[in-house]
Amino acid sequence: MAAPAADPRSFLDAVALTGGRAMGMADPEEVVAEHLERLNRHHPSLNAAVRLFREEAPVQARYLDAGPLAGVPISVKETIGIDGETVTAGSARMPRWHVAQDATVIQRLRDAGVVLLARGNLSEFGMVHEADNLVFGRTNNPLNPERSPGGSSGGDAALVASGSVVCGVGTDIGGSIRYPAHCCGVVGFKPASGAVPKAGTWPPARQSHFADSMLAIGPITRSVRDARLVYEVIAAADLSTRNGASAPRFVVPRDFTMAVREPVVGQALQRAEEGLAAAGLERNQPVVPDAGALFQDYLTVLIHDYEQPIRDGLTTADGQRLSIPREALRHLAGRPTVHKYLFRLIALMPLVRPSEAQFEAARSRIEAARQRIRALLGADGVLLLPTNGALAMPHGEAADYMARPGVRTLFTPTIYANVLNLPAISVPAWTDRDPETGLVPGVMLCSAPGGEEALFGAAEALEDVINPVVGQRGDAVR
Repeated sequence: MAAPAADPRSFLDAVALTGGRAMGMADPEEVVAEHLERLNRHHPSLNAAVRLFREEAPVQARYLDAGPLAGVPISVKETIGIDGETVTAGSARMPRWHVAQDATVIQRLRDAGVVLLARGNLSEFGMVHEADNLVFGRTNNPLNPERSPGGSSGGDAALVASGSVVCGVGTDIGGSIRYPAHCCGVVGFKPASGAVPKAGTWPPARQSHFADSMLAIGPITRSVRDARLVYEVIAAADLSTRNGASAPRFVVPRDFTMAVREPVVGQALQRAEEGLAAAGLERNQPVVPDAGALFQDYLTVLIHDYEQPIRDGLTTADGQRLSIPREALRHLAGRPTVHKYLFRLIALMPLVRPSEAQFEAARSRIEAARQRIRALLGADGVLLLPTNGALAMPHGEAADYMARPGVRTLFTPTIYANVLNLPAISVPAWTDRDPETGLVPGVMLCSAPGGEEALFGAAEALEDVINPVVGQRGDAVR
């Protein structure tokens, strides 16, 4: 196994840094310089950043205004619009989007005082659980460079895990925040869709697309408390005003369709269940909406709503539309214009394209399942699942696995939260680190929309069990 680039547990989190600054212990310029040094050191081997703000970041740190994230170095996914930057979505064909105004989420982060350090790499169009494309190349996992950091927000997860930034911001329509967090041993939070405005991000939101109700913007962080802090900033929310339960219920579903490949994944889940019960959370074991059936409905909706926009997005600036036969020949000749992972999906979509009746039936089943799970969870219930059934996979394996027919049971827990539009957080289980690969499984908690206070409370209790404070994360302020 190749040596890890860094240990995410050894770095101060945002809460510690901002608290230390308030007490005169953390100088923003020194914090930014330290993170820039790590970013420069790790960038050649990780290739996690598609743009480094080497000159701009120190200036931002020098002229900071007050804010809850003042002086905190962050990264954002390449598909999130920044004034003066260009969005490619990792596509060599898509016409470049030259951004003239910050996305709403960037505006809120700037108002909170962040220092923008980098933009994170991704898969082409964010459609695959990898971080690899023809424009920027492949990102490696800081815990084990022979493995993928996950995707599609894999660049930001790798930046957080390597200590290059304190927090990252990504998007998630099928696990694209939580799966990279799981792969890289950090925390990832997917809010409910719509909790964080999508204005100024790619792809543009389409109200006519039901799939948009599965897409959310959220943080990748070093700790649960950081995820909460960043979420409150980008969602303009104050969770302290909500009446969360002091001791939430946690739900361990019966007959959940999923697979667990490595023993440490099951061990972490068992440790989490026992730890939450010991922390005083009441355990329930209900039957929840079927994950396997909802996985199929998820694919039906995604293909129905995204097939044509993807094809349109791959039309070049001079009007050349994508030809499947011509592109297949280009791949054979070693001159592709679409990454092989995305091209395989595009080529398969016509073979499984749903009818309007099939789409409407899937949509109805999903809406009914959403009502059912929200009634089951209420304001104080949290659902306990593994983030994914396997540790970070070798490069390309996740894309190959997801391209197979049928229900992909390693990923059913991750996608479950998207299809049901549940806020969901992945917490790394460093207590169950795999000794052979150095990789860490993630454990996921989900709540109903509106139950975020209970969710973060349960996640903090979970973190104490499976990711207790070591090194520096909480030394400055706890």
